[in-house]
Amino acid sequence: MEFTLSKYTGALLLCTLLQAGCVYREGYYNSVREEESRELTSIRGEPTFRYTDEWQKWPSVYGATALYPLYASAYFQLVPEPTGPARTSSAWEKYYMYQTRTPEAYDNLIKGTADIIFVAQPSEGQKKRAAEAGVKLTYTPFAREAFVFIVDIKNPVNTLTEQQVKDIFSGKVTRWNKAGGRDERIKVWQRPEDSGSQTVMQGLVMKETPMLPAKKSTVVDLMGGLITEVADYQNTPSSIGYTFRYYVTRMNANMLKMRKQIKLLAINGIAPTEENIRNGTYPYIVEAYMVTQEKPTPETQKLVDWFLSPQGQQLVQDVGYVPLYKTLH
Repeated sequence: MEFTLSKYTGALLLCTLLQAGCVYREGYYNSVREEESRELTSIRGEPTFRYTDEWQKWPSVYGATALYPLYASAYFQLVPEPTGPARTSSAWEKYYMYQTRTPEAYDNLIKGTADIIFVAQPSEGQKKRAAEAGVKLTYTPFAREAFVFIVDIKNPVNTLTEQQVKDIFSGKVTRWNKAGGRDERIKVWQRPEDSGSQTVMQGLVMKETPMLPAKKSTVVDLMGGLITEVADYQNTPSSIGYTFRYYVTRMNANMLKMRKQIKLLAINGIAPTEENIRNGTYPYIVEAYMVTQEKPTPETQKLVDWFLSPQGQQLVQDVGYVPLYKTLH
């Protein structure tokens, strides 16, 4: 169930044309650094609550790239279109709904710039920075997702065991023929430290097994770049990388060609399907969190509570994630 919010379309277009004199500067919709999907998903029925026109009370929302279509879909329908002074006031910039990346989201929450962030679990470094700043964070899980491994479509390997994944990303196994493939060197791609996917990789997948040092692997800053590299590394099927299922299967509409050049590996013979996420059989299942400071504002808490409600959980499902709680249907 997809739609376009026509009252915001003009703002989106204007904000890409600064030379035309966009009054929002970066805009109510902050420009996105990656080529993510701009399609939003409608809330089923009338929203059970909406924010008032008191824009100074609206929560400032940041989040990870892969969760942008989810929290943006909610925010753009629960928050009224800016009117009056809010349209042009420099103070309005403080109350954006931002699409960022996980490290930036956590940094802004710790600083107090963000009221709520939508992200994966924190890294040890992010926990440490919060503690050093004297900030206590509250983590509220609200959706479930699969952490997946991607290879070139021409790679004959379709499944790996959990141990084989550890062996590849620790450098113990360096050639595909040791994992059921051809006699080719494995090209390992990683994400930066503190990114959501790197944190999950280290904590959920590798656990106590050290990963290859960056100098022996290759780090890609953006998830879209990782997908491109895996699909197109020297026109060979030797690469492997990791990401979140939603990002690689539902986002980046303009990367459709790249999607056709990659495949998601099964782990222990179990594919990362929605059914296998629901029933818990896929080994690498992660939860998405709403994270706030220990005592969020009442307006921030309203957004947390709404996402846990049947209507909010229905949106989680309609966007393409697996809900944790009861939905409308």
